[in-house]
This record gives sequence, structure tokens and C-alpha cells, in this order.
Amino acid sequence: MTDPDSFDLEAAFEAARAAPPVMPDGLAARIVADAAAQMPRAPWWQRMMASVGGPAGVGGLVTATVVGFWVGVAPPDTSVDPLALMGIETALDDTSDDLPAFGGFVWDSEEG
Repeated sequence: MTDPDSFDLEAAFEAARAAPPVMPDGLAARIVADAAAQMPRAPWWQRMMASVGGPAGVGGLVTATVVGFWVGVAPPDTSVDPLALMGIETALDDTSDDLPAFGGFVWDSEEG
């Protein structure tokens, strides 16, 4: 066994740099072809469905979308305005007679 103090690490690195390993011709092409053969071939919609959790995940996303839209269009009477909780008043909160009552939870359409 050699003495660790007498071993020249830089000389070993220089010797390794002088003769780098060479990949045989066609090896990289065979590696890529083998990897491509192992890849699953699924349509894009199956890959998308699998990425969100399959049919259960898609069902959950559809349900959340429909409920969110419904609550946005017709909120319950007990809904709370988040800006009012923070003490922020907007110009749309004005309920004077000269302005229509526009708000986040009001659909106001009058003719006249």
C-alpha cells in the first residue's frame, strides 16, 4: 500500500485527462433508442388525466369549478364582503339614488 502523503493526486488527474474514455460508435444511439422503446405511448388526454389524479381528480376539478361559478353568480344571503371586513370602502358601495347599486354580489339591470 502506498503512503497517502506521497501520492500525487494532481498527477493522477493529469493522467486521466490525457486519456479520456471514448464511447464506442453507435452506443449513444442505442441508449436513446432503448430509452424511447421503454417510454409509454399514451394519448395526450390520458397523460393530462393522469397528471390531475385520474377520473376522481377530474371530477373534483369539475365540481369545484361549477360550485365556484355558482357561488359567484348566486351567493348565499349570509355571504360576507371581504373588503368590508378589512374596513375598506369602495366607490361601488355608495347606495345613493344617483348611482346604481353595483357590487360584487349584485346583478343590477334596469331599463329606463
